[in-house]
Amino acid sequence: MKILQIKAVKIIFLLTFFLQNLYGQQQLGQGGGGVAIASPSMASISMYADTPVNLSTGVPEINFPIVDVPISDPNIKNSFSLNYNPAYVDAKDYMPASDVGAGWSLFGGSVIYKKIIDELDERFDNSTAEGYKKNIFDDYYYYNLPGLSGKFQIKRDTVNNTFSLVNLTPNNIKFEYERESNTATLIIKNFTVTDGKGYKFYFNDFDYETISTGSFGIATGYASSFFLSKITSPTGKVLATYTYDKKFKEAGYQNKLLYQYCKLKMIETDLGKVIFDYLFDETLADTPNDLYSLQKITLKNKTDQQISSYSFIYSKSAIPSIVKKQKRLLASMNKNDRIDVRLEQTSFIYNQEFNFPPVEPSICYWDGSTPDSYYEGYKFTNVLEKVVMPSGGVVKYDYGYNEYFFNYDQAYLDSILNGFIDSKVQYSESQPTFNFDTSLNSVYTFTIAGDPTKQIGFNVLFNTEGYRDPRDPEFEDPFNPGGGNQPAFYTQYKIKNSSGVYLNGKNCIYGTSDWKKTFYGYPGTYTMEISGTGHGYGYYIVSETKFKPQPYKNSKRTPSISPRIKNITYYKNTNDSQPVRKVNYNYDSEDGTGSSGYIFNNDSDGPHNPFDRFVLYKNVKVSEEGSGYTRYSFLSPDNYPKYQNGGTTLEPTYYYPYYNITKGTLLSEKKVYNEQNQLLSSENYTYELDDYSNEVYQFYISNPYSSRPAYVKKVSTNLKNFSQNGVLMENKREIAINKSNLSPLYTKETEASGNVMEKQFIYPEGLPEYSHIQNAFMVSWPVQTIEKSNGKIVSNTKTKFDNNKLLPTSVISINPHDNSLKTSVRYDQYDAYDNLIQYTTVSDESTGKGFTSTIIWGYNNTMPIAKIEGASLTDIGTLANDIIAKSNIDLDQASEVNLINALDAFRTQPSLKNFVISTYTYDPLIGVTTLTPPNGMREIYKYDSKNKLQSVVNVNGHILKEYKYNIKQP
Repeated sequence: MKILQIKAVKIIFLLTFFLQNLYGQQQLGQGGGGVAIASPSMASISMYADTPVNLSTGVPEINFPIVDVPISDPNIKNSFSLNYNPAYVDAKDYMPASDVGAGWSLFGGSVIYKKIIDELDERFDNSTAEGYKKNIFDDYYYYNLPGLSGKFQIKRDTVNNTFSLVNLTPNNIKFEYERESNTATLIIKNFTVTDGKGYKFYFNDFDYETISTGSFGIATGYASSFFLSKITSPTGKVLATYTYDKKFKEAGYQNKLLYQYCKLKMIETDLGKVIFDYLFDETLADTPNDLYSLQKITLKNKTDQQISSYSFIYSKSAIPSIVKKQKRLLASMNKNDRIDVRLEQTSFIYNQEFNFPPVEPSICYWDGSTPDSYYEGYKFTNVLEKVVMPSGGVVKYDYGYNEYFFNYDQAYLDSILNGFIDSKVQYSESQPTFNFDTSLNSVYTFTIAGDPTKQIGFNVLFNTEGYRDPRDPEFEDPFNPGGGNQPAFYTQYKIKNSSGVYLNGKNCIYGTSDWKKTFYGYPGTYTMEISGTGHGYGYYIVSETKFKPQPYKNSKRTPSISPRIKNITYYKNTNDSQPVRKVNYNYDSEDGTGSSGYIFNNDSDGPHNPFDRFVLYKNVKVSEEGSGYTRYSFLSPDNYPKYQNGGTTLEPTYYYPYYNITKGTLLSEKKVYNEQNQLLSSENYTYELDDYSNEVYQFYISNPYSSRPAYVKKVSTNLKNFSQNGVLMENKREIAINKSNLSPLYTKETEASGNVMEKQFIYPEGLPEYSHIQNAFMVSWPVQTIEKSNGKIVSNTKTKFDNNKLLPTSVISINPHDNSLKTSVRYDQYDAYDNLIQYTTVSDESTGKGFTSTIIWGYNNTMPIAKIEGASLTDIGTLANDIIAKSNIDLDQASEVNLINALDAFRTQPSLKNFVISTYTYDPLIGVTTLTPPNGMREIYKYDSKNKLQSVVNVNGHILKEYKYNIKQP
């Protein structure tokens, strides 16, 4: 697990699943309001876009890797992990629990999610219907696929009724779609996405729902999400297929689909499969929970043997007490072996306390009167508090309220003189209780302290306890002798200032015997005049608002915004009270006088969609006792200010440059100090930003904003290391990005010695010999790399794709002195599965002759089982047929022995005696089991029950290498 990892140069845009309207409590097939059926789980994932996980937001990075999909091609990696985000979990109904529990998201699935802006784009789907029109399209699509995510829009030319897809995220992706036959509007049937290396992702499965559109509430069906169905290589090889459990309903009388809901069921590759088992519970309808809950994830090899599995256990939140409103909480995650015996357990503990702020019950007091001690001790309900690791160690998370910069200058202090408004700097102090008796005196005085030139507020609590005189007979009711309905006596008061002006007070609390009022005036002496019927007696208390001693920290807390991490503490076991490690996080400005944070209003795609707020911090200090501390500084949208580009004074519109890059902040500086506050090292980052596209997209932060998709054009890094005697070692690095494919254009490093090392990358674009590579959209493959040292070329290599091949055919070296060409290696032949089966290291450029090697692939064409150096495929002929066949049926120890014997026999073939041979066996998805080098000294690899390498032994059982694992705490 990684904690608050800083990603300085590589900018990763996490999937931004925004939900339409508020995240409601849904049941299967329910539409109506435009809320997607998959809302609960997508809502949890959306938090990673709404409140980014990094140091600048104070949201800790808590994630647990689960399983890597076994894809044979190393260019595609599809990993599943559990990720936790505490934002908005705190007892809020509108943020429901996902299929893995409140606050948790299962990352790894691939989807294109449609977000409706106001009304559905394709609602006018019948050109003969009354009111039909070619409407403007404004809905958004959010996408996620292995290694890439972002959003796009489909624009409509209403005059020509044509459509174009505009990618609003700077990445090298090509989108294609197939449309339904309907010509009245655009109804998309499926998507195909191609990445910059030519890999294709097919989104053929979909969620479907029916919603009401237009003023007449006409029911319209649409695909709300498209799910990944398969991945293929540039050559068309199928790398992975995805299947889904589908819940759907059709209107029987017209065979019309009413709704469909997909849940990932299995991913299958040529190496194995990953199976997802969910429990579907429709009784959870109208609760803040996804109807699905993930029960188990199983990894199996190609022969359907289980390698490992993860199972998930859940509990319910104790708060709120209403069962229908309780959320699913992930209680534990178990890792199991090949027969589902538990190997490890990770447990999760949540705070189940509910805090109420001790706010003064008076309309004359504001929220600011809540004491600081409340915020210091507050615990966020249902938020992850502890993780008990498989090793028994405990990680404890302590959260606090976010703070933002607030200037406690004299102007602000003067503005709050009229009441107890801000408990951080104010407190209420009561004068001694004064008893009054109007039979003795009806006029009293009291004094309010302070600057006589500044108006202030003070409270008066006036209480009448009784009357000394009996009632006057003249008030007796003649119809009720004895006085049953006689008018009640009363006592009242007036207050006037030293100038004789009576003050009007504001009622706060009143009742039968007392009332409380706030008065506004200047410090000085005041007169209280008491009057009424009879002679009343009682008491009054005057309360003054006073200021705490200065200086004040320039910050305010934000109780309405999600928590930030305060510290993370590590213990050896659950019984330890003394931690082995504690990491503290401080978000103050570098001089410590105030908070470095400011409230950031996140964007919304539409004017009627809610947007979230969170705090961005420009400075964060991470410290650990005994290890010094590190200070981080960040650039945020405020460093690239918005400016008004239209609208009016009352309703302005703004342009926000580079917004998509800066909204997640950029690391600008990192400084490392020791315990003595001595600077040990520093890293400074300078960014050159640019627009990736001229397409303008719109968003809303209370007002309309616009921007263009931007990218980091260049980042320069200055690294300094300081020794104790003050000697400075300085390195400089620079990386520039190619705008056409967003891949590295060049890198440059200036070492402390003064040496300058450079590397330049050239891509297929514009090169005629690589036109077929461009046509396959393999535009992110560098086909030539040039390396320089102090300005001189030291290496220049080019990768060739001859004869319209989409796999490399050779590597050419270019002599830096005379630009002559030499073939370094030739890739002679691939099999039908894109496996390299013969290559030649060329020694004679004129003849093309050199040293040839052959690779034999087994285990159903997924693993190399033999490498024969010096031999060609012609030399091998059919000699490898037996070892290939035996590898395909290697399922257990007995079949592996048969394979090893066959490999040994292969090695000793008389016709192969002049070649150098290495052979291999495997336990698929676990690792190599034997390696026999050319000298025949076999190494045997042994694994423990957790599939971790335990030792390497020789054929006699003697240990050559031994591995011991100390599980590192997160």
